Amino acid sequence: MTRKRIILTAAVTAAVTAILTLAVLLIIDTTKKPSFTVIDPREDRPHISMYKNLPPTMSYAAGMLLYSAAGDTDTKKIADETVRYTRFYKAPHLEKALCEYNAIQRGKVAAGSVIYIPHPLPSIMPDMRNRAKSPLIFTRGLYYTGPSAGSDKILKQMENYDKAGINTVVFDAKDVTGYVNYNSSVPDVLELKTSSHRSIEDIDKLIRELKSRNIYVIARIACFRDQLLAKAQPDWAIHSKRTGGLWNENTGEIWCDPTNIRLQDYNLQMAIELADKGVDEIQFDYIRFPTSGELSDARFAWSEGVTTNEKCIERFLSRAYKEISSRNVNLSIDVFGIVAWGHEKDIEKTGQRITLLSKWCDVISPMLYPSHFSDNFDGYAKPGDNPYYFINEGCKKFMAQSGKAAIRPWLQAFGWRVSNYSPDYIREQVRASNDAAAKGYLFWNAGNNYDYVFKALKEMRPGRSEISLNDKKTKAGDKGTAREAL
Repeated sequence: MTRKRIILTAAVTAAVTAILTLAVLLIIDTTKKPSFTVIDPREDRPHISMYKNLPPTMSYAAGMLLYSAAGDTDTKKIADETVRYTRFYKAPHLEKALCEYNAIQRGKVAAGSVIYIPHPLPSIMPDMRNRAKSPLIFTRGLYYTGPSAGSDKILKQMENYDKAGINTVVFDAKDVTGYVNYNSSVPDVLELKTSSHRSIEDIDKLIRELKSRNIYVIARIACFRDQLLAKAQPDWAIHSKRTGGLWNENTGEIWCDPTNIRLQDYNLQMAIELADKGVDEIQFDYIRFPTSGELSDARFAWSEGVTTNEKCIERFLSRAYKEISSRNVNLSIDVFGIVAWGHEKDIEKTGQRITLLSKWCDVISPMLYPSHFSDNFDGYAKPGDNPYYFINEGCKKFMAQSGKAAIRPWLQAFGWRVSNYSPDYIREQVRASNDAAAKGYLFWNAGNNYDYVFKALKEMRPGRSEISLNDKKTKAGDKGTAREAL
């Protein structure tokens, strides 16, 4: 190309660029703030292929998912195998659609049949793993059991989230019974079959659905109180000095051994697995020693040598914190509310010394349910009827001991030992938490009935005052629903 042609080409390019720029300036009102935003690395996600390793019975092309029956089968089995590749949350719903779309009667499918699978997922989906650690938000959260998280209940309640300002969900990955509620690939879980009665069919879909709605996702693991595991693997349980069998065996509260390194690893492996799936936070509950029963008869393994209860819990938590943090996931712990009052016997018994544990977690969630304090505690005849004092005072006491860890209390969303449970009771607890400058709050109801919570928060319009409180702090640095009682 000659020099003249190069100059001419450059001139034409410059002229075209100038004309286009002028046209854009004429169209765009430059007095307005730009509509673009800087992309958060947590949201600029890589994508994964949903159909890369399909089983031989399935094929995907041009937006269609097909299932080829290798032998005589039924629609229930097909739905169970394929639901993870569809937009259906539960396999029974997919099975019904299978029958309708394919005109299948009585659920029977003959060998060689090709079945159309309705509503498949796109071939490419966002990878939900965290590329950067999720910031600690001002939390307004609800707790869900495994069965609720695995059913339509959680999806239906999401319709109320925006109006109530709910931005967080805590779900049971492993509950206090010991059941692992999702399809875990942890070797010990598979070997001991502790997830065989799981209630969450597709945990990846649950996490994806919640995060797509900008919900902060917390996976709760009840660590050391685990009746199912104690019976499936007795070597990991606390034993009776007197009988040599399981300690507390004839009660409803059977514990695994917090000092047993194999038990600790069992819980830690699940936490790592869930972190790798993209939850925003792992929450450890029952991260303590038992407090009831004939404690003098309890025999512990002390895998790492005999030490104090509090040192044992700290060692486990420090190991977990390093693993979870390296995966860009926050770690929180649930602790007894009463330990904030500093009664040494409670701290020594549980192993929950806040000044030690706060070094190895991002958030501490004290269970400050007013009804769980004994009558006449701190001069209050009926603590359950005095929510402001126990929430507010408890938060402040924890903050004085928590170091870098944020305080985010569990609030009472049930009427046990309360004479005036109502939306006003909910509001009073929220006010107490906010006045103490806590980092939000979580609501607990064992049956996941949050009607009063939704009503209270909708009337409070929580988003405005609490967001400003959060910003300020950031700049400054029915019986049977009760949970634990000391």
